[in-house]
Amino acid sequence: MPDGVFGLPGLEDWRDLRKIGTGGWGDVYAGIDPAANETRAVKVLRDEADEPDPRATALFRREVEISLALVHPNVVRMHRTAEAAGRPCLVMEFCGLGSLADRLVRSGPLPVAEAVPLFLGVLDGLDYAHHAPLNTVDAQGEPVTVRGVVHRDVKPPNILLAPGPDGATVAKLADFGLAKACEAAGLTSITRTGQYGGSPGFMPRAQMVDYKRVPPGADVWAVAASLYFALTGHMPRDLDPDRDPWLGVLETPLVPLGARGVRVPDALAGLVDETLRADLVPPATPAADLRSALAAFG
Repeated sequence: MPDGVFGLPGLEDWRDLRKIGTGGWGDVYAGIDPAANETRAVKVLRDEADEPDPRATALFRREVEISLALVHPNVVRMHRTAEAAGRPCLVMEFCGLGSLADRLVRSGPLPVAEAVPLFLGVLDGLDYAHHAPLNTVDAQGEPVTVRGVVHRDVKPPNILLAPGPDGATVAKLADFGLAKACEAAGLTSITRTGQYGGSPGFMPRAQMVDYKRVPPGADVWAVAASLYFALTGHMPRDLDPDRDPWLGVLETPLVPLGARGVRVPDALAGLVDETLRADLVPPATPAADLRSALAAFG
């Protein structure tokens, strides 16, 4: 069993705990949560400091309160926060089919008929999150209601898959607001490659230029980039792995989807390309608008 998780305070009562993945923010385990007696996932966040910082942990928890309030079929439900030896943990819904990234690694790009329904669900969840009134607390601990939350890190690893009530695969957005929460709490370095409040291949230039004021449209851009990847197996930009990825985002042009040589209707390729062109200014396309346009191909 891996050191640093099993038997630690807060997790020692979990049954059948097993590691199911590793991400930029930490390691993910699945097991039977004693609080609910059902299988759930628990993400143990990394803290780069030698000792846990209680203030950082408190800040993180305040930021993540918003995510706890999100309840939608296409958003991974976060049930509560916990701790493992002072490290923050997130206890969340278990999605037994893994991530979209896992699916693409196993089987390659998706056909249009499979990709479109998944991304209609992603956009449903995103539209809900961008507009939902969410109860949280302010910096002084006072109750406050905020209008919606921006994800900031939409990408295939954060799109999880689960069987739906009718047996069809349902896509669910994971880690809502986690990029902002970790950055605010100092739980990770945002200058580390791949962790600048998003992932370079799936992030518009506008988000990189002004990370502090990320608009909802940046999430919509990232959904289009993820759909592009799901259909083609390529990111919208051919980033050189031997150079700084953030500089690559700023200097590398977008490749039209149709140039990737896959069988995608011209109108669908045009819709994705048009969405991705809103790159240097804060994208303004609402999730509901892209969903409506995408539904024509479903």
